[in-house]
This record gives sequence, structure tokens and C-alpha cells, in this order.
Amino acid sequence: MRAQVFLGGAAGLTTWRRDIAIPALEAAGITYYNPQLALGEWSEACEAAEMQAKDEADILLFVINAETRGVATVAEVAYYMGLGRQLALAITDIPANATLYNAPLNQPEIDDLNRGRIFLRTMARQHHIPVHETIEAAVEYTITRLQHREDIDSILADIRFPNCAFHLEPNGDAHLLQIRSTVNNFTGRKWHIEPTATRAEIVRTALKAALTWQEHEARESFTYRGKPVHGPHFDI
Repeated sequence: MRAQVFLGGAAGLTTWRRDIAIPALEAAGITYYNPQLALGEWSEACEAAEMQAKDEADILLFVINAETRGVATVAEVAYYMGLGRQLALAITDIPANATLYNAPLNQPEIDDLNRGRIFLRTMARQHHIPVHETIEAAVEYTITRLQHREDIDSILADIRFPNCAFHLEPNGDAHLLQIRSTVNNFTGRKWHIEPTATRAEIVRTALKAALTWQEHEARESFTYRGKPVHGPHFDI
């Protein structure tokens, strides 16, 4: 079964998946993929299954806290942020005099690791992705986002428009709606849906997408002296 949430980030001896994320997700009826293995068990052979789970997940939940250096996770999050994937992030800094696996970290290393966290927070702001200070908040955000997505999907499922379907994709804290033809390769522009959008606002957005698609078709067909003088494909 496809997992809706990928539980990425701090692993090793951490227990946040077992203690916080998994109980909350299961209570909400949400499926998940847990990539955590015992220390030393991960290998490159595990990567294919993880990559497939990430590709199929609706939300990628990443935890970068004081229990991990998070070097690989910082790279992962930056990559998926650039792809425009739906992310839920819990990021905390490593405090002074910290230890990991009973080994002390020196201050230059702590500063360097925290710079990666600062970079991700800045990138997240630019992509309108909230960053949470606690794992509980990130998990709650994940559940809320998926429930909102299910609400929008159920609303769109009740809409009928000839030879077209509506596609939904995440966009930071919101969603993008796009109308697509079921008979050719035509796709319309993308329309923004706020996370607080009501049922009526979602239906009106779908109507606007349908009307714009019809206008596009009309502009393609309308000619004056044989020329599509109001055609939609002129480059400004």
C-alpha cells in the first residue's frame, strides 16, 4: 500500500517516530513509511525502497533536531523543496556543549551544523513552508494538511465538466488546482487554493478554471479575415 507520509530525518537511536508520529498518524487513519533501522543496518540497498516511498508519499515529514547532525537530511530537504514537494518540517538547533552518541561536539562543528539549519529555515520561508519547533506540531500540521487535501478531493469529485478532470497539487501551505482534458494533452493554468478555502470558494475556483479553459478554446477558434487575432498563444 502506498504510504501517505514519509517519516524522514533523525534516526539512529531516536524514538520520535514510535513515540509521537506513528501513534498520531494511526489514530488519524493515515498511512506512513518508516525508514528507521537499527544502528549500522542501513545500506545503499535500502535506498531504492526509500526513494520509491518518497516519490509516492503525499507529504514528506522531516525531523532535524538536537539528536542528529542531519547533514544528509539537510541535503534531502533542500532537494525536495526545490522540486516543490509538500513538506512538514521540525527543525531545532544543536545547543552548546551538546553530545551525540555519548561523544561531545566541539563548538565549530555545532556552529557549522546549525548553519545548515539556518539555511533550511530561510529557504522554507522563501517557499512559504512553515517550520515547526516541535515534532508534535509538525505531525499535527501533517495530519491537518492531509485531511484538507482529502476534503478538497472529495469536493472536486462531485464536480462534472465535459471531457475534463481537475488535478490538485501541493504548493507550500496551500494547493494548486489545474484543469486537464481527458481527450487530449491540454492542461489549463494553475489556480491557487488557500488552506482556509471554503467549499464554495473551491467550487468557484474550479468554475473559473473551466471558464478560462472555454475562453482559451474560443480564442483559438475565433478568427478575423482568417487570422486568430485574439489567439491565446501570442508571446507577450
